[in-house]
Amino acid sequence: MNFILWASRRLKLNPNSNGANATGAVIAVAGVALALAIMECTLAVVSGFKNQITARIMGFDGQVSVLPAYDYQSATTAASISLSPALLSAIETVSPGAEPELRLQQPGILKTDTDFSGAYFLSYDSAHSYDFERRAIVEGMLPDFFNPESANKIAISKASATSLGLSLGDKPYAYFFVDGAVKARRFEIAGIYETGFSDYDKTIIFAPLATMQGVSGLDSISATQIVFDASTVDDIESEAADLQNLLISQYHLGHIEHLYPVDNVKHTGAVFFNWLDLLDTNVVVIFILMACVAGFTLISSMFILILDRISTIGLLRAMGATKRQVRLLFASLAMKVVGAGIIIGNIIGLGILYWQQTTQTLKLNPDMYYLPAVPVEINWGWVVILNVCVAAVAAAVLLLPAGMAARVSPASSMRFE
Repeated sequence: MNFILWASRRLKLNPNSNGANATGAVIAVAGVALALAIMECTLAVVSGFKNQITARIMGFDGQVSVLPAYDYQSATTAASISLSPALLSAIETVSPGAEPELRLQQPGILKTDTDFSGAYFLSYDSAHSYDFERRAIVEGMLPDFFNPESANKIAISKASATSLGLSLGDKPYAYFFVDGAVKARRFEIAGIYETGFSDYDKTIIFAPLATMQGVSGLDSISATQIVFDASTVDDIESEAADLQNLLISQYHLGHIEHLYPVDNVKHTGAVFFNWLDLLDTNVVVIFILMACVAGFTLISSMFILILDRISTIGLLRAMGATKRQVRLLFASLAMKVVGAGIIIGNIIGLGILYWQQTTQTLKLNPDMYYLPAVPVEINWGWVVILNVCVAAVAAAVLLLPAGMAARVSPASSMRFE
């Protein structure tokens, strides 16, 4: 083994004396570096897409929603729902630590002197953090919806403001159809938000809960939904199903008077989540293609390196080196190539990702991709795993050319010369 260490330190990638790397080594290093950089960029961009779009969907919609009571005998749905002790107990049973919120969504029409647009006026109770909404504000500020002085203030999207010709401080009228009657309210625009998620931006207006409860004819403890976050994003569907089963069981046992349907964001936003799932397939395809490219490049390049060193192999065998020692020697040479490729690939890949993360230079069309720029999320755990996997796959691929080098005999090396 000492001989192998000694020889591997002295065996250079370039068999010539001009100081330039051999063509085979350059191709091999470039192949590994390119494959690793592309895989890192793919993983970071897909992860960024999924996380940012998921955050936007869940910012506009509750992860798990309890809807107003449904009467199967009359096929009617109640107009509102309240957070009763029985419902609160059921939610805490399924999702311990959850903080249920009242959510009221009232359709209406926002009208100016020259134009109008349909919208949903969205309100939450004081349990809602409003962090998502505050981050989305691009002009003005998000009103303090629980301050009586903000009773007539709203936040609209930039898309709606542009479409209706509205700006901060304007006071458009809003009209609501409730129980066959038309109700009018005059609001003041205190904030303009933009999430890039045009499907929601064009229709959602944030408004005070108390005002919208008055418009809808509801009391202070009622809304159109009760929403809460699941324990984890992966538990959304399972916790929604568990809560639905529990509510059905309690209804049949007579513990609650009404049957409450349960929905979840994975269902209401199925179009978007199905699209995000397709990205996983793209990642797998890209990873397989890059693995094949890097593998074929390494094998062909290593054969070139071996052909350049036929005389060295013959000399080592003539001096008594075993096939195993020659195999280990060329495996060590191959891992030098892989190591150089991994280092260069990380520099290129992580450099591109850091550049995009800090500058947002690569832009997107929000109407098509829901985001204004290519999203990047660097997960260092996945970066380490990816590097280890690339090194492991490369080592496995290089077993073939290393074995071929070990089978070269002194006699054949002389004939080759």
